[in-house]
Amino acid sequence: MKSTKHAPATEQPDSMLFTLQKLTSDLSKVNRNHHVLDSDRPENDTEHSFAVALLCWYLHEKLQLDLDISTILKYAMVHDFVEVYAGDVQTYANKALRQQKVIDEAKAAARLNTEFSSFRGMLQALNNYEAKADDEALFVWTVDKLQALVLSYLDDWRPHKKLNISYDNFLSKYHEQLAECSPHCKGIFEAAYEYCLMTYYDKPVSS
Repeated sequence: MKSTKHAPATEQPDSMLFTLQKLTSDLSKVNRNHHVLDSDRPENDTEHSFAVALLCWYLHEKLQLDLDISTILKYAMVHDFVEVYAGDVQTYANKALRQQKVIDEAKAAARLNTEFSSFRGMLQALNNYEAKADDEALFVWTVDKLQALVLSYLDDWRPHKKLNISYDNFLSKYHEQLAECSPHCKGIFEAAYEYCLMTYYDKPVSS
């Protein structure tokens, strides 16, 4: 059988193909405080982002929201890209660490804007999400918090036990997030938190 010879490529492949693959690979190296269920392996940012996107898609359909699903899924995909350079800071970190998180993530966003300047759609999604520029961004922000809550519940509150988060701290964080959450899924968010409050490992004993 006659072999087919291919002429050598005359053009270099699009370098962004390789750069984006490295970005997603780096994202998978960012470990969160949560764990993969039934495992001692930490959940990484790639797994988390996929879970957030899937929950967003489900809630958008369930609630029949008048929000743009394409924009929502783009936000869910990129919402933690800054953590490739800034790292993950857990929700219950002290005030100083949370303030530093804002600074570090702003620097990371600036770096991403430089490195991915030719991918304008990705940067628009990244920047709009970071600024909570629209209802879609706030919706994804809320579902991001909801995903962490659901995973913690399913994992018997393992991350909270590891950090020794008291019931009062848990309740305080709930009210903080509830005040900022999207009105488009506030009922879902509130119901999930209220249920978790009743089952939280450190809940006060009723008199």
